[in-house]
Amino acid sequence: MAEKFAEIHVWMFNKIKLQNQWGDYIIEELKDISQKNQIQAYVRQNFPFPSGDLHEIIDYENIHLWLEKHLKLTERKLAWIVSQVISNPYSQEQLQEIFYQIGKQHKNVIQPVWVKPSYVYRSITDAMTEGMPCDKANQVISHDENHLTWEVSRCMHQPLWEEENMEIAIYYSLRDSWIKGLLEESEFTYHSQHPQYNIYRKT
Repeated sequence: MAEKFAEIHVWMFNKIKLQNQWGDYIIEELKDISQKNQIQAYVRQNFPFPSGDLHEIIDYENIHLWLEKHLKLTERKLAWIVSQVISNPYSQEQLQEIFYQIGKQHKNVIQPVWVKPSYVYRSITDAMTEGMPCDKANQVISHDENHLTWEVSRCMHQPLWEEENMEIAIYYSLRDSWIKGLLEESEFTYHSQHPQYNIYRKT
């Protein structure tokens, strides 16, 4: 029996697409053409991502499983790409700078609402993945007009990064850089101390 297609599936797929693009951005930055071609060939074979309108490509018989499959593929894709470029040619700090610049670019795509911390938090969590919605991995701990604290109660990334022999701390450092780039020139600042994260209004 076919599942009912809903707006939440579009929302989730947009998050997965953004995660898929993170890996593509890294590849685009590579200057060594041979290395770039080798990585692209491996990605096409092992982490294929569908193109086209979601209504046309999704499996209506297994919507949740289809989305979860591509969520995991894009996560493993990112971890594998990072494993191939860290130390050659990039240091972790250089990768963080790449993700900072990606965050700056994504301001135009995401168009965050700079009203109060809860709005900023919604913009961030509308963009980045933290498992499937039913996993409920993010939990808001406290918030007011000037700050918001949330916690990752269950890391959905670690098993997939470890599957690609990558330390999960590297993922969080890259994600932190992306968020900081997103918030650049806003009236908000971001601090992380995994598993808790904070957004503050600048004073």
